[in-house]
Amino acid sequence: MGFCEVWRSEKLNKNATMPKKKDIIPEVDLTAVQQKTFGFQISSNKDILLNESLNHNPFRPHRIRFFAILFILKGEGEHYIDFKTYQYKTGSIIFISKEQVHAFERNINREALFLLFTEGFLEKGSTGSNLMQELSLYSYHLFPPVIYLKGEQLQFLSDLAAFIYDEFHGENDFLTEEIVHSSLKIFLCRAERIRKENHKMMPRSKHHQEFLQFQKLLNTHVLENRKVKFYADLMLMSTKKLNRITQEILGHSAKKHINDFLIIEMKRRLMNTSYTIKEIAYQTGFEETTNFVKYFKKHTHLTPLEFRKQF
Repeated sequence: MGFCEVWRSEKLNKNATMPKKKDIIPEVDLTAVQQKTFGFQISSNKDILLNESLNHNPFRPHRIRFFAILFILKGEGEHYIDFKTYQYKTGSIIFISKEQVHAFERNINREALFLLFTEGFLEKGSTGSNLMQELSLYSYHLFPPVIYLKGEQLQFLSDLAAFIYDEFHGENDFLTEEIVHSSLKIFLCRAERIRKENHKMMPRSKHHQEFLQFQKLLNTHVLENRKVKFYADLMLMSTKKLNRITQEILGHSAKKHINDFLIIEMKRRLMNTSYTIKEIAYQTGFEETTNFVKYFKKHTHLTPLEFRKQF
């Protein structure tokens, strides 16, 4: 049984946590799951399967307010991120970005570590550093979220992840945070190097920082405005320049990127809430439901209702 079938089965389970009429996708902050005071947490597969103290159901789609790494040490299966299932096997590392919607499968045969951290924790004490801006690992609009390791790569990063787990869950002292912080940076930098080797990445665009600014503005404003000029004005540039930036980095226009961004948010609400089509239309900036339906079908080839029935 594939992950989508498992999720649908669980959705029908009376004991499953179902969204109420006016709920949106559950949003999880790191403070809800972390065991220490700094912005980091690491859990094993067993911890995830047996933890009954969580304020959300990890096997139902939920939006995270932090960055995450799912490291598969042994086993195979699927992980759900933003309406897609990604296959994993021994040596897979899955990178889940802040604001993405994901869900675990109930896989008792998997050995895995789940690392969670905030951008603030990663950048803490780093004068002039902005590592998150330099990593491609969380550029889900550019690359698939999974990398596959083998041989020395797998051995090194699995040993490092085990070291981080032992340090975090061991006796706490004033050095624990610093050791975890430094080790996480090494882990991410080595994974970034592997990603670049695997994808033979092009040199970073000189407009990379401006593109990241565009991404952040979309996170904040996409439900209220989908015009290119609105974002270009906020970025103090012309629409021509913004289009040139997205064309260079993504290979398509700024308008298409805005549409893609908004469609993901629409899908999240259609799949993971019990809002009516009319309510979702209003939430995503459409006063007329018919216009919402036309827009959604134009970009997905399905009506909102047809998409919802898939799940």
